[in-house]
Amino acid sequence: MDFPSEGELRMTFPSIYFKHNSTEYADMPYPVDSCFIFIQKNIKDIKSYVVWRDSGETEQLSGQRMKKIRAGLSKYTKAQIKVLSMGKEQKISRYTINHNTKHSRLYLLSLNSVFDVYTTKTRKEMKMSTHIQRPRIWCWGCISSGFHFKARKSMKKMKKMREAKSKQ
Repeated sequence: MDFPSEGELRMTFPSIYFKHNSTEYADMPYPVDSCFIFIQKNIKDIKSYVVWRDSGETEQLSGQRMKKIRAGLSKYTKAQIKVLSMGKEQKISRYTINHNTKHSRLYLLSLNSVFDVYTTKTRKEMKMSTHIQRPRIWCWGCISSGFHFKARKSMKKMKKMREAKSKQ
C-alpha cells in the first residue's frame, strides 16, 4: 500500500490500524509490537484506549478487535486496560471517503478502523465520568443517595491534607 504524500492524512504511531471489515492488521510503517511496547512504557500517561470503526462495519467487529488488542497488550503488561468502542462516531466522514479515488478509499477506510491511545480523555469518556466528580442536581440517583456529598467532602478533606503536606 502506498502511503500518502505531504499534506495528506497519515497513520500515526502508536495507533494500530485494521483492514476494513476485518480483525487483521492493516499495513503500517511500524510493527504492531512496537505499539504495545510504547503503551506498556507510557501506561501512566495514557488516559484513553479507544477503538474506532467505519460506519460500514458492525459493533460486533469492534468487539472482536478489542479482544485482539487486549490479547496483544496482555503479552506486555498485566494492567487491566479498559478499551472503549467509539460506536458510530468516525474519524473520517463517509463523505470524504466516498469522494476519493478507489485507491485512496481503501487507505481512508483503514484510517477509520483503528485502535488509538490518548493522553486526554475522549468526549465519550468525559460523559461517562462519575457523578462524584461532577454531581448533577437533575440526576435522581445523585439526589436520592446523597453519596456524592459524602464523597466530595472526603475529596476536599484529602485535598486540604495534601496542600498542608506540600507547605511543610
